[in-house]
Amino acid sequence: GTLLRIGRRSIHRELPRALGASRKSWAELVREGLLTRAFPDPAAFVAFICDSLAPGHGAEVLDLGLSSVRSEVASVSLFPGVLSLLHFLKRRGLRLGLVSNLTSPHTEPVKTLGLAGLFDATLFSCDEGMVKPQPEIYRRVCARLGVPPERTLFVGDSRANDVDAPAALGMWTAGIGFDAGSISLTEVADLGRLSLSAPAFKSLMAPGWRLELGGQTRTVTRVAPVGDDEQGRYNLVYALDCVTDGGAPSRLFAKRFLLPETAYVEELGYALQRACGLPACDARVEPGLEPLLILSAAPGRKLEGAIDPGIAFDIGRHFAFGFLFANADLRPRNSFRFDGPSGSRLSVVDMEHCLFNLAIDTEGLADPFRPETFDSMGESELSERVKKRVLSQKTSSRARRSFLGEASRDSEVGRAYSSGFQEFAALQRERADALCDLISRRIHRDPPLVIGTQAHRRAMAEVDLLDIRSRLEMEPEAALEWMW
Repeated sequence: GTLLRIGRRSIHRELPRALGASRKSWAELVREGLLTRAFPDPAAFVAFICDSLAPGHGAEVLDLGLSSVRSEVASVSLFPGVLSLLHFLKRRGLRLGLVSNLTSPHTEPVKTLGLAGLFDATLFSCDEGMVKPQPEIYRRVCARLGVPPERTLFVGDSRANDVDAPAALGMWTAGIGFDAGSISLTEVADLGRLSLSAPAFKSLMAPGWRLELGGQTRTVTRVAPVGDDEQGRYNLVYALDCVTDGGAPSRLFAKRFLLPETAYVEELGYALQRACGLPACDARVEPGLEPLLILSAAPGRKLEGAIDPGIAFDIGRHFAFGFLFANADLRPRNSFRFDGPSGSRLSVVDMEHCLFNLAIDTEGLADPFRPETFDSMGESELSERVKKRVLSQKTSSRARRSFLGEASRDSEVGRAYSSGFQEFAALQRERADALCDLISRRIHRDPPLVIGTQAHRRAMAEVDLLDIRSRLEMEPEAALEWMW
């Protein structure tokens, strides 16, 4: 009801009927025996039910019970966006606990569907010997997490178990599917569109929100997480159903970043794509409690299947862009194929890793998140602080093979890729001054552009612009040779 849903509820429907048990006796057995007792396997679980409700039962009842258990457990699935949300919260540094009234067989999907490793404490009623809303189970999870009740948010779909009882112990609460406590959510994945900073939980995006993008103003009518298979590894993406002021329906996307300031880097990445003549999403940062990136949909469909020379040419163009502007996240899953006036085209999303090539040691620096810190350094100190370069021939070759497979340079696909790369690099070489001016103006405007991994995170500065210019000024043939 919160993280998981049962597609086929066969146990409660089939077993009591087969055993001739009353609704009352079944409910008492569930509450006092099945939810608070651990069983080694489904067969022992079913045998206990049959022995409790119909002593002297036949083997056929056991078989029916085992079939019911297996079919119900097999029907369990995750709600959309759950895995992405939990990964996001965990990476943000929150401690996660799971408290559930479950029978032993129902604990299995928690492991098989990828949830088990995401929790710092897991309390199942069948293992703990107690159920929600007994106060001790809430105290126990707080103790195992090492967090006091007043610093804990309890989320669930039962008013009695997940709102009233934990609230009585001083916890924050969120109800799923009903108006309750401090927050009411349709699904748990909606937590990702809220700021969880006490004392008030505020919405980062909600119906009624007014947005301007691509020269049009829209009103958001619905917010929903995209599926886990459409999410990135670190961030959260929500679909925004909108209506323009002219009454036309449209869909945009809102991206919430693990490191919020990254929104500004991706915004510049799309601006650079457009400046270079590549297909690009409309994108702009919506400031507020936390900066969010608002995006139009990428044109086309996910890049899949065999690569023909037409699309290989456009892949070469995007690889030249990745080389020039240090896009370290160029891969097929971020790529979309569509038909343009002159043939197959490619659009690439996820620009958050652009612009970071120089991993600079920031130890001892007073403010590594201001560009002036690096702009004031001498060339020798900067050189000493550069620990590595993200762009490498090894990673470039690996990325190319993820698109082209083992196609050789003299194959038709390889020649098309090379032609696209060189043509694009030559064109941007002519535009180098304008492109560098675009980046420079953004570097020196607040809020600063913060680039890099968590180990080497810092403000983008003039040293990065010089690094980009050095690649823009390379001979296209030399750049292709290095990349290949």
